[in-house]
Amino acid sequence: MAILLVHPHECCSTKSPNMTQRPLDMSPMKSLVLLTGPNGFVGAHVLDLLLKNHYRVRGTVRSLSKATYFKNKYPEASASGCLSFVAVPDIQAPGALDEAVDGVDYICHVASPYFTSSNDPIKELVEPAVNGTRNVVSSALKSKTLKRMTIMSSFASVVDLSKNPRGGYTYTAEDWDPVTPEEAAKDGFMGYHASKTFAERAAWEMWKEAKPDWDLVTFCPPMIYGPPMQEVDKSKGIDGMNTSIKRLITSVQGEDPAFKPKVATPGLPAWVDVRDVAQAHVRALALEKGVSERFLLCGGVDYFEDGLAGLRARGEKGLGEGGAHVVPGKHFGIDRSKAEEVLKLKFTPFEKTVEDSWEAVKQLGLI
Repeated sequence: MAILLVHPHECCSTKSPNMTQRPLDMSPMKSLVLLTGPNGFVGAHVLDLLLKNHYRVRGTVRSLSKATYFKNKYPEASASGCLSFVAVPDIQAPGALDEAVDGVDYICHVASPYFTSSNDPIKELVEPAVNGTRNVVSSALKSKTLKRMTIMSSFASVVDLSKNPRGGYTYTAEDWDPVTPEEAAKDGFMGYHASKTFAERAAWEMWKEAKPDWDLVTFCPPMIYGPPMQEVDKSKGIDGMNTSIKRLITSVQGEDPAFKPKVATPGLPAWVDVRDVAQAHVRALALEKGVSERFLLCGGVDYFEDGLAGLRARGEKGLGEGGAHVVPGKHFGIDRSKAEEVLKLKFTPFEKTVEDSWEAVKQLGLI
């Protein structure tokens, strides 16, 4: 396992290169967080927020070349050693993270591929998710310093697809997707749901059986939208974006083939802002010892048109024709009270999430 940019130092800064230099923060050494998937849509936001909250971060990447973007984005944190990277080519390989977890205070397991097209859902979706999660937990159980581990699961591990749209029902952290291995093998969509369900269940089972001296927190967000912070291949246009943002943008542009030229209706109307998901991760690390919980994260249940009032009011170009608005009570609800009470989260309104996503992609020159 190769390690990049490891120079222990007290200061953790997210200052960009064009900002005025200021004295280094000489506060005591901060806690070290192992972050898997820092170069993903959610992971990039978690990384940014961890650094802003003065954590030291050790990120896992498949190859150290993937870390160049962050080295340039956070030059001071990289130079000081507050931001370092380890190469983990295959997170499924036995013991792949044993060295990476050495000496860490926290683990944020965010690495979580999101795709539903698969010719072999079990081998391409279920096994990688379950094996990857088992590996991370297995390595965590060998740690002598770990205090808490967070795992980003998904609302896919909560929802019962056979009962959609389940109007009037409110999902809670006690709900689990009843998907079976047989159903998982049918197609990529079911395979994705199974991958999230089986992986999260495996984590809880391993943790409960081992009874370690560290706490476990899992997050179950539905569709995640918001402004991208990860490295984007602009040469691919909108196809260079992550799946959820690509879906959001093409839907509000009226480019979804099933709804064109109107703004599309989402298959899963439940959503959450990526910045709120990042906040949940960072706030969970600060919880008192002994708190191990499963949190549902949800900003609301909306159709894409419900987030376009502001953009339409100002005459924004490039939007599709008016689409459908969500019908109150038609779809299930998600109980987010635990996240609000325990993590003190205040969820972002859908209109702001859509507008900020649109503006960020626009600034990238992809709209």
